[in-house]
Amino acid sequence: MRRMILVPLLIIVAVLAIAGGVAYYLYNNYLYYSTDDAQVTGSIVSVSATSAGQLSALNVKQGDRVTAGQVIGTVTPPNNGNAVRLTSPIDGTILQVAAVPGQTVAPGVSLVQETNLNSLNITAYVDEGQLDNVKIGQDVDIHIDAFSDTTYTGHVQRVVQATAGSFSLMPTQDNASGNFTKVGQRVPVVISLDGNTGKNIVPGLSAEVTIHIH
Repeated sequence: MRRMILVPLLIIVAVLAIAGGVAYYLYNNYLYYSTDDAQVTGSIVSVSATSAGQLSALNVKQGDRVTAGQVIGTVTPPNNGNAVRLTSPIDGTILQVAAVPGQTVAPGVSLVQETNLNSLNITAYVDEGQLDNVKIGQDVDIHIDAFSDTTYTGHVQRVVQATAGSFSLMPTQDNASGNFTKVGQRVPVVISLDGNTGKNIVPGLSAEVTIHIH
């Protein structure tokens, strides 16, 4: 008798547990959209010579902080004219130095790359089916893989007006062949990063975001 009562009770409990899990999943999906297809991004600026000549001085190295207008090097023209000063266009941190003093440089060739580590963003790639739910200003929870013990906050700043595939150099499929296969597209969404909490966050780090869509 006791077993006859226990079996239906266990079935009811199991059904309720499944129903509760489904309800939680649907409710969570209603409130939030999450993706781990995201990374830290920042504007990387190149400094190059405006004229050909010899790089007579280079005053910075990787990791140095510079200010806008700071002289970071000089180029001496081959005709012994006045030296041309290389200046930093932004307040930032030197990411890469691709030249050494004494070498010959050409106009337009990048000598130094820098970025402002205090003005980083997160670029997340959102499924096109969720695009209608993503709005400017929505709160975002951010986890950066390199610092998994820290939760960052941000806000949706901009939805890029093109899919990620539009920026690819190679087409994703050949529609002319007649073998068309519909592929779900992803759209880049730019998210602010509200502070780095003292961590060494740099462009390119992988991240996961949760957007509060409702």
